[in-house]
Amino acid sequence: MPPDSTAAQSPTIRLRRSDERGYEDVGWTDHWMTFSFADYYDPDWVHFGPLRVMVENHIQPHEGFAAHPHRDAEILTYVSSGILTHGDDQGHEAHIGAGEMQLISAGSEGMVHSEENVHDEVEHNYQMWFIPDRAGTDFAYHERRFSPEEREGEFRCYVAPYSDEVAGENGPAPINTDAYVYAGLFSAGDRIQHALGDGRGAWVQVVEGRVDVDGVTLQSGDGAGLTDTDALDFQFEAQSEVLLFDVHMDVPLLWT
Repeated sequence: MPPDSTAAQSPTIRLRRSDERGYEDVGWTDHWMTFSFADYYDPDWVHFGPLRVMVENHIQPHEGFAAHPHRDAEILTYVSSGILTHGDDQGHEAHIGAGEMQLISAGSEGMVHSEENVHDEVEHNYQMWFIPDRAGTDFAYHERRFSPEEREGEFRCYVAPYSDEVAGENGPAPINTDAYVYAGLFSAGDRIQHALGDGRGAWVQVVEGRVDVDGVTLQSGDGAGLTDTDALDFQFEAQSEVLLFDVHMDVPLLWT
């Protein structure tokens, strides 16, 4: 679903300002929670289509999450700066750097993993959980990375719904729900459109920078869900790093 020049109608917008998110400081990291998560609950902010969790983290040097379990979740981590070191009970070890996404399908039988910053600089990431569109999924592990030059001025597709076309190593990582996930780097003055199909919505999350999306200005940490439109218009007002989630809004919620 690449961006195109389709004319857009005025969208319905759910705006989530950075300082309105749930917040927790545990000392060695902070959690900025877009949707209800763990001990933070807001009935007005539970999910956006299959996107159920979005947490921004800043992990301090030589700290991290000890081994812990997950099941029945599609777990996506995007690193903005620093390096996140991953290990799991399925034998995977990885160092996820800036501009890289990791996708773990935890599967119905579950898995155990750890996430640590073993380096001397703060690690900054966004972690998202998606609800699978069916029960009985298998464990799977994927990584995708684009250089700054490959992301400059466009939304690069890191993740797409599972199919034979995306199952290979060179395509987007395959996710077990109807979601496309993009990231891009943009300069002040850049303009771009993204088309949306019927029944779909887009969540825009600004990692850093400033962008106008269909008349709404979003800055660092801000997010917005947009529905009821055929296309989104982006006008970037500063050097920006932005995540874009294109999801089908009518999905079975296997868990809430």
